Amino acid sequence: MATEAGLQEILLEGKKLFTADACQSIGNMYETAKLTMLRFYIATKAKDIEDDASETSEVVLVSTHSGSEISPVELVEFMDDFDGAHHTSEISVDSEITFGPVYNIEEEVEDTLIYEDFLMPTIPHQEEEMTITIHHADTFHDMITAFSDAHIMKKTLNVKRILPDNTEEAGTGSGVLRDVLSCFWHEFYERCTLGTSVKVPFIRHDFPAEKWKAIGRILLKGYQDCQYFPNKLALPFVEQILFNCVYSDLKAHFLQFVSRQEQEVLMQAVSDFSAVDWDDLVEVLYNYGCRRRITAEIIPTILNEIAHKELPKNPCSS
Repeated sequence: MATEAGLQEILLEGKKLFTADACQSIGNMYETAKLTMLRFYIATKAKDIEDDASETSEVVLVSTHSGSEISPVELVEFMDDFDGAHHTSEISVDSEITFGPVYNIEEEVEDTLIYEDFLMPTIPHQEEEMTITIHHADTFHDMITAFSDAHIMKKTLNVKRILPDNTEEAGTGSGVLRDVLSCFWHEFYERCTLGTSVKVPFIRHDFPAEKWKAIGRILLKGYQDCQYFPNKLALPFVEQILFNCVYSDLKAHFLQFVSRQEQEVLMQAVSDFSAVDWDDLVEVLYNYGCRRRITAEIIPTILNEIAHKELPKNPCSS
């Protein structure tokens, strides 16, 4: 920091360079200093309450810099008495707006500073933590049991997993939860869904409504906490349960739902009805409950009707 004597010396040098005429406008200051950019600082002094008519002193501090290097500040003074002004060493510095000289600082200075409104930080809502124990060998049932409690949706979930050798897994955090969710949905595909490339849940006699609600909570909690979503579920089925409406192409997703052999037969029937094996076509359509007379003109309509029954309607009928 410069001493008072040093500042006085800088003031005297500034008087030689800048005059009242030269500082009547910003443009004059640029022309006088011969610099591409100037920085201005403001200094104030205490006002004498008893002398309201006294002239106001003004001090303009001009910081000059070129590129990323900032040179020592040159002070331009128009005042009767410097002693009444606050020393620049006492002037505060803000991260965005600087009042006072800056020495030996290298920085990238923009022509314009964009004002960003200051937002008070919000105190995050502290949710109660809940620890659930999941056995690696019985992930499916342990998860359904844990999520049968609706209050789990409002709690921060910690998972403790027991390995096949009855030891606790060392890992913690969202990684363990993701692994548990992956194991759960893999078992869910095997036990509770039909389909090949895409899966659709089917109604099980040993699955009452409470179990399906627990599965729904697992779906939602997994997405909320770690953005995990079972992407093998058929899109029309997901749209039906989320929006109560289907927006996707039912026929295209139905062809991913059926087996490879059935897909070939149905695609052949749509593209070239005369070339399809009639017995294979009748068998495929009969397996999906078709009771209509089959013709080349009506086959696309039949596929849409069967797709609507198999993908969104049947699983949601309960």
